Amino acid sequence: METYRAPWGISEMHIGVVCEGPTDYPAIICFFGEALKARDINATFNALFPEMDRTRPEAGWANVLLWLKNNPPAKRIQQYFGGGLFGGNLSGEQYDAIIIHLDTDIIEHESFINFARESYNYNISTGGDCEARAAEISAVIQIAADFNSMTQRDQSRHVPTPAVESTENWCVAAFHGQPENFELIRGNELTNRFMAALEMSESRSPQDQYTNVDKDNNRRKRFCERHAGGASRVISGCKQFASALDKLAAIQPTPS
Repeated sequence: METYRAPWGISEMHIGVVCEGPTDYPAIICFFGEALKARDINATFNALFPEMDRTRPEAGWANVLLWLKNNPPAKRIQQYFGGGLFGGNLSGEQYDAIIIHLDTDIIEHESFINFARESYNYNISTGGDCEARAAEISAVIQIAADFNSMTQRDQSRHVPTPAVESTENWCVAAFHGQPENFELIRGNELTNRFMAALEMSESRSPQDQYTNVDKDNNRRKRFCERHAGGASRVISGCKQFASALDKLAAIQPTPS
């Protein structure tokens, strides 16, 4: 299991991460790690899903929701929080929080809409502004994680983290210095702006147009580590990132 330990802060916080894919993980740990550092929190992250040490880790929104189904609240609370119905901690790791990430760019996908309706009896509202799109993803995560069966304390330790539109938006925000609502960037514009940032970060000349986002894990990790210092721009330019950060910081980490 890959671990990222931030070498800073005066309070300790151990965070498990459940995310869509391996390129999302470095964005989560680098930008949240740096943002928590600014709040005097030393954050340690572990990948719960996907398993980053696999050669080809499983990924995608459907597998995130499957992970939640296969790890229902009683098991999740026992294994990762060391409490709940049975007490004890089977994993040897105790977490202060679990980040549960999905991108909002799946909202219009027919497969996602059908899955939410058939599996959860939930009708996805497509379109909407950035806040509404994040709210839809958060609602699905809360249903999939079975928030209704948990205490408020355990609910608070599960932090739905919708990325509007994706964690590539966070990367663009971290790279660029000019203030902007980076959550409004979508589609081809997002592909072009992210890829241009990635290329310039590597001292390459960007192209005018790109067909796809590069999903190379190592390349993404290098980018996020290099630009983790831009987390303040992610906070100011991506309001849903800032909202998830506030929820994490409110959990009361273990004093060091």
